[in-house]
Amino acid sequence: MRDFLQQIRERVSIPWLVLTIVFIAVIWGNSLVPGSGSDSLSLGVLEVVRGALRSAGLPFEWLTNFLVRKTAHFCEYAVLGVLASQAFDPHRRLSRGGIVATALLCALVPSIDETIQLFVAGRSGQVTDVLLDCCGAVCGMAARALAVRALRRR
Repeated sequence: MRDFLQQIRERVSIPWLVLTIVFIAVIWGNSLVPGSGSDSLSLGVLEVVRGALRSAGLPFEWLTNFLVRKTAHFCEYAVLGVLASQAFDPHRRLSRGGIVATALLCALVPSIDETIQLFVAGRSGQVTDVLLDCCGAVCGMAARALAVRALRRR
């Protein structure tokens, strides 16, 4: 048993894993917000970003609530991809096992996330959101891998 725990400590960063789990809890917590609350939050973000674009003299009419919501999906899962890959690859080896563990987690979390939304008033679970979330996670994983390789070259 002691050897098993030692192997886990060598392959997984417990602090990064805890941070990853907390972030997953935040993601799933957001999915528990009813549709009206979620919509008002994204509309608030939409108005802030449109105001910033307007102030900068840039076109802002093209930005829609749909784009804000989908960008949020992508970005939160990109962060998850970074956190999870750091948790499962703490020694920056870019090992196959770490990549597979991260990919499995980053496919499972959005699947559960969208399932949660099936049971929340005003929300709906969508396969397209799972795919978007997975793309975000892959981009986060890839960004971390590129950073690791750049650090190795230094």
